[in-house]
Amino acid sequence: MILLRRYYSYIILLFLCLSAIFVGTLFNRTHSAELSNTTHSVEFSKETAQNAVTASRRTAIVTAVAKASPAVVNISAIRERQTSFDEWFWGEIPATRRRSLREVGSGVVVNKNGHILTNHHVIEGANKITVTVPDGREFTAQVVGYDYLSDLALLETATVTNLPEIQWGDSESLLIGEWVVAIGNPFGLSIGNAQPTVTAGIVSATQRALTVDNRYHENLIQTDASINPGNSGGALVNIHGELIGINTVLRSTSGGSQGVGFAIPVNKAKKVVQQIIEYGSVIPPSLAMEVQTITEELAKKLSTPMNSGVLVSGIEKRSPIANAGIKRGDVIESISGHRIKNEEDFYALTRLLPLNQPIRCEFNRRGKKRQTEFKLKTRQWNYKPPGWGITFAQLDKAMARKYQMPGIIITHVDKESKLTDVLKRGDLIYQIDDTQIHSLEVFKIVDENIRFQYKTLLYFERDGVHQAIPVTFNRNNRRR
Repeated sequence: MILLRRYYSYIILLFLCLSAIFVGTLFNRTHSAELSNTTHSVEFSKETAQNAVTASRRTAIVTAVAKASPAVVNISAIRERQTSFDEWFWGEIPATRRRSLREVGSGVVVNKNGHILTNHHVIEGANKITVTVPDGREFTAQVVGYDYLSDLALLETATVTNLPEIQWGDSESLLIGEWVVAIGNPFGLSIGNAQPTVTAGIVSATQRALTVDNRYHENLIQTDASINPGNSGGALVNIHGELIGINTVLRSTSGGSQGVGFAIPVNKAKKVVQQIIEYGSVIPPSLAMEVQTITEELAKKLSTPMNSGVLVSGIEKRSPIANAGIKRGDVIESISGHRIKNEEDFYALTRLLPLNQPIRCEFNRRGKKRQTEFKLKTRQWNYKPPGWGITFAQLDKAMARKYQMPGIIITHVDKESKLTDVLKRGDLIYQIDDTQIHSLEVFKIVDENIRFQYKTLLYFERDGVHQAIPVTFNRNNRRR
């Protein structure tokens, strides 16, 4: 009996030991699994957090920059200047020397042909232009053409490889306060490191009018994105990385950015590019009419507010605009939906109007609002200013290659002209006084001003020889 009890005791003890071993093993496995799951969970959480941080860093601005910046280039323009014989040193005339001056700026690749859009003032008078793309490659560039009045120029390179082109945006759809990014080469910082500089801001205003270096800009985009010297010709892009403007000028009391920068709207720049590619410059349509700004006195007589249109002071019969019903004495208030404030506004807008397309016009006649449409048929290649007895013509692409300098060509000299003894057909007029004659448009502006002077100096080229003659005015504005 005693033996049987001991036997049962051993069995119970053995059972308890085996149970303890089983429970311990099970606990260890469970604990290990929990530790393993916890470790994997911690690692997963870290990876998720890192991905979230990375995603938060890749903002819309970062994406826009990555899309647009490869098409923004650094431009280096070298100008050679010769020392003047007027410079005296120790009482002697020094030997002539040439000095090289470098202007740095920015540009934007705008099409698959590698055309680069920039500001004219960046490359004006340059003897050599070098373009550096963000990947470090350098190319020599040539000027395809330029438009002095809008301060835009188009370059091309000799590279056979495709350059990354920017995507065109729409400057007409801009919203005040939306994010924009300025991309360019301020202060020449990209020299030695081709990556452009990026600054961000918002659209502060649109349709800003500004006169800079005798150029009137009627529709600038204002931004607080930092624009500094060297940003000229660079890109202003929207949050989608699309080109909406060409950075052009800053307003500052210190010379650096103070949050007031301006860009030429891309819709205007696109029209200029199209004409430069086709004609080598902007050739405005022939309006066959004259307008004038409404002064305070005129505003009272016409019972119309100032800065609300231009007065039609003259119009040719049977011209497209006359055929649309517009008459002398009408006040043109808007064209193609753009309000007209003054004469400068009118000509800045109409010079880029297309041919053979209906153009909507709103005007006022004796206090009554009216609307009409007209189609322009021709461009103004020739101009015969009153009092000169000379017909001038704008250079086409072939003539521009021949003369290798800007100016206007004389196509006819009347026998009655007072200048018939000194000017001939084929002479290239390139300067009047201190003003360079970039185009027929510039000549017309200069001619309006010099009629009220007594004497001026006219510079021209004939058979490679540069000459200058004085032009005098009598009371009847006749040249002699």
